[in-house]
Amino acid sequence: MEQHDDDDSMPGQDSFIDVVCNMVGILIVLVMIVGVRASRPAEFDAAMMPKKPKAASGVKEQLVDSRELEKLIEEANKETRELEREAERMVDLAVQAALTEQRRQALLTLQASVEQQIAERRAKLDEAGKTQFDVQRAIAEAEMKLSELTQEQVSLVSQTIDVEEVECVPTPLAKTVEGDEIHVRIKRGMLAVVPSDGLLDEFRARGGDYIRSGLRDRNSVEDVYGPIDGFRMRLSVKRHTVSVQGPPGVPMPQQTVPEVQAVFLPVSEDIGQTIDQALLPSSPFMRQLKARRTARPAVTAWVYPDSYGELRTLKRAMWEAGVALAIRPLPNGQPIIFSTNGSKSSAQ
Repeated sequence: MEQHDDDDSMPGQDSFIDVVCNMVGILIVLVMIVGVRASRPAEFDAAMMPKKPKAASGVKEQLVDSRELEKLIEEANKETRELEREAERMVDLAVQAALTEQRRQALLTLQASVEQQIAERRAKLDEAGKTQFDVQRAIAEAEMKLSELTQEQVSLVSQTIDVEEVECVPTPLAKTVEGDEIHVRIKRGMLAVVPSDGLLDEFRARGGDYIRSGLRDRNSVEDVYGPIDGFRMRLSVKRHTVSVQGPPGVPMPQQTVPEVQAVFLPVSEDIGQTIDQALLPSSPFMRQLKARRTARPAVTAWVYPDSYGELRTLKRAMWEAGVALAIRPLPNGQPIIFSTNGSKSSAQ
């Protein structure tokens, strides 16, 4: 009986114990869940770790696989960043489009309001007032259009236009060179005056006795002259016997015809001056050109494939100076050759 009275004196005691037991049970369940989750990554790492290879080939394969995996991860990261940037651009464009649409709607609303006010003001006028109102409105619209066109014209004038300048040099008619002639060689971008006159003068000064005496015993002979201004001349003479056309029935007489050939050989490939230096007033080329100015000499340029750019510069300079220029292209390795069987230069 007393025990029963004590239990009645403390109502809710059983309920409090139940709550405490429930809380303890919940804490135990949470601890177990956390323990299970903590053990799973360790198991996953252990499963993902490569097993110890038994041979060197297995190590190499694993290294290759890991490198390929790293490359794939890097590419995936790059693509992800690119997608994020594209998404940001799309969001920015969407925001700008929304703002533009909002401004357009506001302008349309303002335009409708202004047009309504204009219509109400016009409706209050008489016929003469309406006509004058329409004229003033047309004038205002024309002034606004004129202002827009003026601003557009000013903006077009202020813009810098990329103009491609095409320079055209007239090409005169070519004529055969009959008078005085200056020969130049253009190779490796260097212009050198060929002293053809000086080397021929040396041949004349020596009298050509060696050439004549050699031709008495054989059909060909050659001699070397120079050097002068970096060039030598190898002069060779050959005799050819040809038949001369005579009257019908008469035996064709024989005639000896000499063939003279002069080959100009540079003592070095790096002789001469650059084209800019050669066109200076004090250069050897310009001095020779001025010394023969009264005779109006022509210039013959023997040019190699690596110097066509310098040839264009020389061509323009000679055109401006009024000097005729003949061009003789030469292949690589071919020297300058004068011959009695050759042709004369054609200068422009």
